[in-house]
Amino acid sequence: MAKIYEKSSGGIVYRKKEGKIEVLLLKWLNSRNKEIYVIPKWHIEDWEVAKDTAVREISEEAWLMKKDLEVIKFITKLNYTFTAWYLENTPVIDKDVYLFLVRYHWEKKPYVQKEERFVWYEWFPIEKIKDVEVMFDLWAIIARNKTYFI
Repeated sequence: MAKIYEKSSGGIVYRKKEGKIEVLLLKWLNSRNKEIYVIPKWHIEDWEVAKDTAVREISEEAWLMKKDLEVIKFITKLNYTFTAWYLENTPVIDKDVYLFLVRYHWEKKPYVQKEERFVWYEWFPIEKIKDVEVMFDLWAIIARNKTYFI
């Protein structure tokens, strides 16, 4: 069985609206045709550093202007392993994901890339994130970093 190592980077994107903090989640159609909520993230290109990838991917996946995105801080590196049954030879993928906290400074609505299997987006009040099913424990990460949502 083949094993592949991947590095990705992305961000927990938030905005302040009417004094309240909201977090952006994208609804994505996974390989099993199930809609799930995800944060914007993807592969780090060879010439990039993780911080630049996070901003690029947020901009590309949600069509938000880079100039309107402010990286507040690096949050954490996650690691998980999964079997990619949808790829030839069903490789095991060992993945590192670098997460950044990113503030959005504008009111333009996101636009999702349907060709990348994104279905929709939603701004969730920060306190509602604990009720949303996301691939990893997003609420725990947010709770540990709540003081940085400035």
